[in-house]
Amino acid sequence: MDKKLSKEELLDLIDSLNPKIKKSLKNTNYQDRNDLEQEIKLKIIESYEKIAAIEAPNFEEFLAEFLTKQR
Repeated sequence: MDKKLSKEELLDLIDSLNPKIKKSLKNTNYQDRNDLEQEIKLKIIESYEKIAAIEAPNFEEFLAEFLTKQR
């Protein structure tokens, strides 16, 4: 990933997922919905941060490493 999302962009992403989150929460107890909604949003943020921290090689780097291992 070349560029990390800003806090505003990450919040926009979560807002765009909000209808799906709300729809999924209809299958849970009413008393648990707010807590579960917060947990889901927290997991989205944690997952994004974990993925954003991964340093993946670009295609040329991958190919060079692959060809080096083939010899």
